[in-house]
Amino acid sequence: MCERLYANLETNYKQESITLMLIKNTFNVLLVLATSLVFSSCSPRLSRYSENQINKQNATIQQCPTFTCINEIDSTIQNKLNSRGKKIQQIYLIRHAKPNIQKKGLYNVKQARQYLQDYSSVAIQPFDSCLVSIHLNKPHTIHCSTLRRSRETARALFSNEYPVMIDSVFREFESRIINAPSFIPLPLSLWQVFSRGSWMLGFNHRGIESHHEAKQRAQKAAEKLIYIAQQEETAILVAHGMLNGAIKKALKKKGWKALQSKGQKNLGATILVNVQNSGQ
Repeated sequence: MCERLYANLETNYKQESITLMLIKNTFNVLLVLATSLVFSSCSPRLSRYSENQINKQNATIQQCPTFTCINEIDSTIQNKLNSRGKKIQQIYLIRHAKPNIQKKGLYNVKQARQYLQDYSSVAIQPFDSCLVSIHLNKPHTIHCSTLRRSRETARALFSNEYPVMIDSVFREFESRIINAPSFIPLPLSLWQVFSRGSWMLGFNHRGIESHHEAKQRAQKAAEKLIYIAQQEETAILVAHGMLNGAIKKALKKKGWKALQSKGQKNLGATILVNVQNSGQ
């Protein structure tokens, strides 16, 4: 547009008008920048301070002596932020324990579908409690999905010390094995890759939620966990690998920072934190 304007200039008057306009616009831009610097002069310091406190919380997390540690926010860090009208919140995305089912040899399509059905119905394998260290104040509510492996893991980890709330919004992304001739034997991993891949491309979702619908559900799950973190400071979810990954992505878009990303491993946790004003 500017090039056309300059090309059509025919008089010095027009040239002077354009020059004056550019000077005026440049001045306005500089004025806005100067005003922003004046009124936000304290903001960078607060941002750096909050970042420093997050780094300190991260250092605490990295000192975990077990595979997964579930802790409250360090009280010293929280008190320092509170003195500046801020508070830190955290969300744990924990993956369930391994289901008690084995993969063996090659599968035809019928066997692969049966495995998928069994995976959602079998109990979890017993695990050593020393893998997970829990230091939480009370009260706290533990959240999990409607699927058996999620429910049993939540109860095994937190026993009767904390109430467990079951919610279908936290269930794993739904899946189905692709249609194929029944005589074709494949490793189970290939059935899963082909089936999940075609589902993510927008196919293979007859009778189950689509990839788009699953991502929308993960967004709702993320918003629910943010609300829980606002109420309890620490929100804890025992769920599933793909869902945890999608929730993590949604939270990061909202400004949350991932300090640990193990929520796609059995009994692993992804830990995200965010600093908010105390009134939020």
